[in-house]
Amino acid sequence: MWTILIIYLLILSFFLSIKLRFKNYRINIKELIKKDKTSLFLTLGTKIGVGSIIGTASSILIGGFSSLIWIIIFSVLFTSLIYYESYYGNKYKKNNIGGPYFIIKYGLNKKTLSTISLILLIFVYSFFFQMIQFNTISYILINSLKISKFIIIIISLVLLIVTLNLKTNDILSVLNKIVPYMCVFFVSVCIFVIIKNINNINLNIFFEDFNSIKSIFIGLVIGVKRSIFMNEILIGTTSTGAASDKNNINISIKYQILSTYFISIIITILVALLLLIYMNGNVIPDDYNLLINNVFDNLLGKFGTYFLLIIYLLFGITTVLSGYYIGLSNVEFLKNKKVFILLFKLLFIISCILGIVLKNNYIWKYLDILIFIMIIINSYSIICLVMRNDRK
Repeated sequence: MWTILIIYLLILSFFLSIKLRFKNYRINIKELIKKDKTSLFLTLGTKIGVGSIIGTASSILIGGFSSLIWIIIFSVLFTSLIYYESYYGNKYKKNNIGGPYFIIKYGLNKKTLSTISLILLIFVYSFFFQMIQFNTISYILINSLKISKFIIIIISLVLLIVTLNLKTNDILSVLNKIVPYMCVFFVSVCIFVIIKNINNINLNIFFEDFNSIKSIFIGLVIGVKRSIFMNEILIGTTSTGAASDKNNINISIKYQILSTYFISIIITILVALLLLIYMNGNVIPDDYNLLINNVFDNLLGKFGTYFLLIIYLLFGITTVLSGYYIGLSNVEFLKNKKVFILLFKLLFIISCILGIVLKNNYIWKYLDILIFIMIIINSYSIICLVMRNDRK
């Protein structure tokens, strides 16, 4: 199933890149410095989660370091999809709220399909993605700090109640304050560790993966799939983020592409270099969460454990806030009635708590299927709109 989808997305991405004359690869940082960055921080909030670290580590362990190259290459190629997601997300927004529902309803005039896409977006991002965040964070708290699951649930409920009292504009304001400092903090500490241990980076480990055809093939598949998940291709977060932009549509698009480069290139390379340092003389555990814990504990001592915990909490908080914003803004726009808003809030809380209780594999079992359906629907809408514009 995923193999067919991957081939389909690669062909579509390449076709759209040619159509755009590869301008989707280019951004001017100077042009963006003094612009409003609300959409950038919302998008980073949605896409930077605990999976940004653990997902990269798992990709390298399964597919080898060759998967790192494929993650970067295909993330760049997928910017053509991000370009059109951003463009149509901004074009068909209403009151700075947008996403797949708005694109399909106001762009294609397909009400039933738009409703289906909205339900999928809320279930996938506002519910299932939050389960993943809480599942991973609770794992760290239980295994690193020996905090009981009951205590984690109580603390989570208190934090969720506080979050649920925030309005949509308040959420964007909080993200504007947290996300930039979070990113700078993570990148700065990682660079410090890499520079301090630069002599321990064993590039032979990196190049060994390119000597095996099997490794390259596995790395290719794992790298492409990881790139899709990392950038949340055609899931709806890109078009939603672009719709919140207060700048013109071109700036909106460039912010979405910039977020892709930051997540797929900068964070991926930093995590890979940390793994290269750790792998030079240490035993590699099969558990990805344990591996990441060992990396930071080994390279930073006790501070590393607390640093990783803080980063996970910050990444988790921004993802939770973003998930809540996406769900709440859509529900308020469509059914601004207390009963619907209360129902969404209740389901949001239940989803987060279930993430602590359930095992990770149960969550991914259903999430994989839902994401597959979302990508098909959202890619269909983009293809229809692109072809329609060609005929005009």
